[in-house]
Amino acid sequence: MIFQCKDNITWDTWIYFYENKYYLYYLITNNSGGEGFGVAVSDDGVHYTDCGQCIAASDKMVIYLGTGAVWKSPAFEKDGTFICNYSEWREEEGTGRRYQNIFFATSKDLIHWEKAGEDLVFPVDENYYVRYEEDGGRWDCIYPHRTKEGYEGFFTAAPKEYAGCGYAVSRDGLRWTAQKPPKFSFDGRDIRNGIEAGAVCVHNGKYYMLMGTYLYPYGMSVMVSERANGEYKPQKKNFALLSNQSFMHAYFMRIVDVNGEKYVNHHVLLRETNEFGRNTTMAAPLKAIEFDKEDILRLKWAALNETMKGEKISDYDLENGFVLEYRADDVAFHTETEEVRFRFDFASCGLRICENGVVAEDVCKEICVPDKQVRILYRNTLCEVYLDDYFVGCYTFKGKVKAVETKNESTIWRIK
Repeated sequence: MIFQCKDNITWDTWIYFYENKYYLYYLITNNSGGEGFGVAVSDDGVHYTDCGQCIAASDKMVIYLGTGAVWKSPAFEKDGTFICNYSEWREEEGTGRRYQNIFFATSKDLIHWEKAGEDLVFPVDENYYVRYEEDGGRWDCIYPHRTKEGYEGFFTAAPKEYAGCGYAVSRDGLRWTAQKPPKFSFDGRDIRNGIEAGAVCVHNGKYYMLMGTYLYPYGMSVMVSERANGEYKPQKKNFALLSNQSFMHAYFMRIVDVNGEKYVNHHVLLRETNEFGRNTTMAAPLKAIEFDKEDILRLKWAALNETMKGEKISDYDLENGFVLEYRADDVAFHTETEEVRFRFDFASCGLRICENGVVAEDVCKEICVPDKQVRILYRNTLCEVYLDDYFVGCYTFKGKVKAVETKNESTIWRIK
């Protein structure tokens, strides 16, 4: 569980749910930002079987193959076809200038994929968007939203006039037409070169976008708009869903629909790297999306994650991992080189992480958690924190944890 590919270094993940199975796709990044992607399959959304690589980059790719998403053909009842998208950086003949285009592949079983012809490529529309890498251009990763006419898609792009992302529409899921881009307003801050579009969901007529930024502070945030390609503003509370202040612990959230219930998936980064400097990653546990009475998007412990709990134990299983539950107290973790202490503020669902007494992370979810119930998941240097079931944050230790220190009575489960 907490899927980690044994054969490849990986990066972005996305999940598609169909006929009671979870199909987890992962970007393969052994020596670049992407050489292809693979797929793993699960019956419960927790324990996965790796099926290996299913798409490889073409020989024209020059920087990396970019991430994607999966959706049904609008004519699925007739043709039984699934569609995915991915991007490739290529060089323009004659000039050597580099740019991204979006490509497509199709499948009948979600495991075996066939690339669509390059006549179906979705190129940068220079009426609205910047094309070339040297000018800050991007064109990557359509996230689809079903409409009456077909699909609308949100993706990473560089609008010419303002900070934002890409927006396009399609009737058949394969042929896309770019539209005027959504505009992001950040209270006067311009971070247009650091934005990535992760996913979108609609609630009470509003569009909620999970926006990534790979500029400091790294993470995923929530932007809200009245229209699909309108003006998006920061969510009034719980803006930062993933906050990475001392290290990029986790990144790139996507949304998966499971029988009408929406969940978020993302990956986490461990501190170890391979010979090319690529961080080892894992697919984080799914998190349930909830909208509170103020229509604030929040993430919670997903009930399906209960299946990762094995037998109750009296001490921490630091080798296989554990789920710890207790009430109202700080917790300290000891590695070979440091003490990492988690301090909680239950009045605001806050978390302060101190490394050897120095503040490394400060997270606040801006909601009271009166029951003061703490849940901590630990596996292979990854730690996730929940207060009263609300997801607070991820943290990855610089080395294996050797001891855990809590004062209050607790319940511990070994991870299966």
